[in-house]
This record gives sequence, structure tokens and C-alpha cells, in this order.
Amino acid sequence: MTKILALLMVGSLALTGCTKGCKSANNDGGPTFTMGFTPAENAETVTTNGQVIADLIHKQTGIKIKTYVASDYTALIESMKGGQVNFGWLASFGFVLAERRAGAKVLLKSLRHGKPYFYSAIISRSDKPYRRIEDLKGKNIAWVDPASASGYIVPKATLINDGIDPDTFFGKQVFAGGHDSVVLGVIMGSVDAGATFVNDEKGESGSWTMLTNSKPEFKDKIRVIKVSKPIPNDTFSTTEAFYNTHRDVVEKVTQAVKGLSDSPEGQAALKNLYRIDALTEATSDEFEPLRAAAEKINVDIGKKK
Repeated sequence: MTKILALLMVGSLALTGCTKGCKSANNDGGPTFTMGFTPAENAETVTTNGQVIADLIHKQTGIKIKTYVASDYTALIESMKGGQVNFGWLASFGFVLAERRAGAKVLLKSLRHGKPYFYSAIISRSDKPYRRIEDLKGKNIAWVDPASASGYIVPKATLINDGIDPDTFFGKQVFAGGHDSVVLGVIMGSVDAGATFVNDEKGESGSWTMLTNSKPEFKDKIRVIKVSKPIPNDTFSTTEAFYNTHRDVVEKVTQAVKGLSDSPEGQAALKNLYRIDALTEATSDEFEPLRAAAEKINVDIGKKK
């Protein structure tokens, strides 16, 4: 079985964060704290919109924030663990890993379409004869990434809960590396099925609907075969260590982030960053279904707290 430990091959991190209120290089000598992001799509876009958010937080609280765009989620987790990053925008399963491995503490979760959760779906091309999971026996499937909640962890665990062992059921399993790559693989016929995220329990919109905005010729070429139970959305988190030493900073920044959706500029930054509508309070217990799904498919998420 795939082990997430194999992913934790992280290079050195060229950033400086604050764990105990370090002095920045600014002329006023005030402390600067680091907020980390993962390049979910385009790193340059994330950098631009992350800086807008950092500036809005500073304007609201007077707290100076520098931004760091990690090469991937594992690099962000490691930098939070080492104290170089004080706040992290973590995907839902990324938070599960960071909680166990970096002492992460969830502060807020994202809202999209008014919901604090999303779903996973197994899809196929609409003109293929596959309408049930059973029709895919012996066929090829594309997952997103071994650490993708909706593109691997949850759909694979869902199949196992239904009595289907993906490792023997499918003819071939591949990792496409991204949700768009999964959709394109299905549409172009390089795989028979794929796992990706959807926005609703009926699977009426998902990763493919964003793709068809730029490629309208792909519209109506996807059939949803199975939808999972709800998955908690991505998070805005800190670490227990930083919270214990800088509780006032954490509380001010959290309220500022929560209030971003109250202004047109903040709304635009959230939308452009990760297509977030707003953020609301979150607790660790909400992510228990993800922990259970990871354990179901033997993914090592680390020791319990």
C-alpha cells in the first residue's frame, strides 16, 4: 500500500519565519510572521493573491506578514513543523498530516457555494458504457495524488467500504498529478475512469466544469458514476507551539482572515487564491472521517496526539 512517508522528501527551505516574535528586516524593527501557501494551481497567482491577503491583514491588525509559497504541501508541513512558517493554508488532508506531524492547530475552514465541505467522485467519459462501479472491473483508473483527499484517499476508502479492493478490481492505477490531468485523461481516453472533486452530492459540478470554462468543447463529456460522503474543506491553520506563545497574534490574524470576505478586495483575493467564498470556525474533530479513510487504505499519517 502507498505510504505517505514516501512523499516526505523535502528539500531545504529558503525562508525565515518567527516562532517567538523575531525581528524583521523592516525599518521599524517590528516582528514579522510568516504565512505559507501551497501552489494549488499557478504559483505566481498564489504569490500575488497571498500578498494581497497579507497586506489586508496588516492593514486590519498592524501585524506584518510575509508570504511563502511552498513547492508542495509536504514542504509547507515541514516548514510549519520547523517553526519557519507560523500560519498555513492547508488542504484538508494536508491538515490531517500536519496535525500529527507538525502539531498543527486548525483555526478556520473554507466555505464554497455556502458549504464547509465538498465531495469526491469517480467519473468516466459520458459516451462510454460505464454507469456503475461494477462496469469498471478490469478497467484503468487515474487518481490525483497519494495525498489527495478527493482524488485518492476518500474514493479509494469508499470503494473498500463497499467491498471492492481497488488493487485487484482495476486493471491499472495511475497517479495523474492534478485534478485537471485526471479529467483530461478521462476525456482523451488514456484512462477509463478517474477520481476528482465535486461540489455537490449529485455530482452536477466539479473539476471538469472549471476546465470546460476554457475548453467548451469538453462540456457534457463527463459522467459521474459514484459520489462520496462529504469531505471537510481546506483550512487556515497554525501550530500549537505558536498558538501557545503568540495567542494574541493568532487571535487577531484569525479574525482578520475570517473578515476578508466582508470587503470586495478581500472577497476577490480569496476567490482568486483558492476559489474561497468565506471562512468559518473549524475543529479538529471534523476531520475524523479523513483520518478513518486514510487508515482504511493503510496510509501512514503519523502517531495520534
